Amino acid sequence: MPELPEVEVYKQYFDGTSLGHKIVDIDIDDPKLVKQVDGVFRNALVSNSFTKSERIGKFFFAHLSSGKIVVFHFGLTGNFYYFNESEDIPRFTRVLFHFDNGFKLAFVNMRKFGWVDLIEDVEIYRQKRGLGPDAQKISYEDFYEKFRKRKSLIKPKLLDQKLMAGIGNWIADEILYQSQLHPESNIENLSDEEIRLIYDKMQHILEVAVREDANYELFPDYFFIHIRKNAEARCFHTGGPIEKIEVGGRGTYFSPQYQIKK
Repeated sequence: MPELPEVEVYKQYFDGTSLGHKIVDIDIDDPKLVKQVDGVFRNALVSNSFTKSERIGKFFFAHLSSGKIVVFHFGLTGNFYYFNESEDIPRFTRVLFHFDNGFKLAFVNMRKFGWVDLIEDVEIYRQKRGLGPDAQKISYEDFYEKFRKRKSLIKPKLLDQKLMAGIGNWIADEILYQSQLHPESNIENLSDEEIRLIYDKMQHILEVAVREDANYELFPDYFFIHIRKNAEARCFHTGGPIEKIEVGGRGTYFSPQYQIKK
């Protein structure tokens, strides 16, 4: 599933290809994936252009010259593909934007879990969805206030999109591995230094993931993702086994010899 780093990479790709071009037509392959009546969606976009974009967690917002905003959610398999009109349309294209420069932008979604919507205001939409601040943009002070006084296990709270948007399951496991903290640690037992460490590791992981275009094979050797689901893998630091448990209803991988329970 596209996580925050993938969606940030999609944003950079979109900004480098699709901004500033007038939309002259739209093809909708599956109307069920567009949360607006076809005619309403089409009329709102045709003859307008995308002027800027922004991302909150895994949600991507493309602003139109009319003032309206297109929301993209990529589901499990979504992505963008920008191509010349002479090229074949990518397989599993669900929405196709035709630009006046002869290029097209495909919203590709193989398993149809993604969708597209049209809204008036990003902040109002964020509040209605109950999304917290973006994990890559949240300040340490805001992070501290949201986590310091919680009486809960740390792993579920990292995944709580109402507190902070964009952290998925593998990223939460990665944060706790690099912070050397057991996923069942109680937040109230963590020191201020450990809260700071969690924040710093989160920012480091997101920075590396975006820098490497979310290509996990290029991540440094000490990243947990290389061994996270490998039953035969050993901890990078201790050489000990990796175990899987369920925390907050989510499958959770950790190194019992390396990650300390608080």
